[in-house]
Amino acid sequence: MTKHLLLTGVPGIGKTTLCKNLAETLRDRYPKQIKGFYTEEVCSKDRSMKSSRIGFDVVAVDNKTRASLARALPEGAQARGPKVSKYTVDVNSFEQNALPLISYSGSEVTIIVIDEIGKMELFSHRFKAQVMKLFESDFVFLLCTVPVHSIPFVNSLKGRADVEVIEVTRENRDSLADRLLDVLVSKISN
Repeated sequence: MTKHLLLTGVPGIGKTTLCKNLAETLRDRYPKQIKGFYTEEVCSKDRSMKSSRIGFDVVAVDNKTRASLARALPEGAQARGPKVSKYTVDVNSFEQNALPLISYSGSEVTIIVIDEIGKMELFSHRFKAQVMKLFESDFVFLLCTVPVHSIPFVNSLKGRADVEVIEVTRENRDSLADRLLDVLVSKISN
C-alpha cells in the first residue's frame, strides 16, 4: 500500500511550487493535520536591479518560521560548514528551525511536507534519523521532494514498498495537483 509520496524531477520543474500549493490547500482545510517545510530561493538585486540567487531558506508550511539553510559566501570568505556548489550549508540553523517543523509524537493522522530530502539537508544526521522515524510512523503520511540524481539515503527511500515515486514534468505538473490532493485528503479522511 502506498503511504508516502516522493516527488522527483529536474531542478526548476515545479516540485517545490507543487508542494507549497498542496500544503496551502491542506492547511486551509485541515490546519491541525498538516506541518512541515519547503525550501525557497533567496535572491539579491544588484545596482542594475538584476536578481541573483544567494542562498536558500527553510519556510514552515504555516509561514510562521523562516530560517537559513544555505548561503553563497562573498569571495574570499572562509566557509564554516559543508558546501554544495557555491553554497555553505548552515546545519545548525537547519536543525534548530526545520527539525521542530517535522517532529511528530501524536496519534492523529498528520501529513508532513518535506521539501526537500537532498544533499544540503542530508548533512544533518539528526534530520536523517528523524526522516526515518517519520517513515515508520503509523499516523504520518509524507509528501516529500527528492532529487533525480542518485543519493544512497534517498535511493533507499525510493525503494520502499510504502512509497510512490512520482516524476514531475512540464507535461504533468499542473494535472498532478488535483490527483495528489485527492490522495492526501483520503489519507486524512480515513
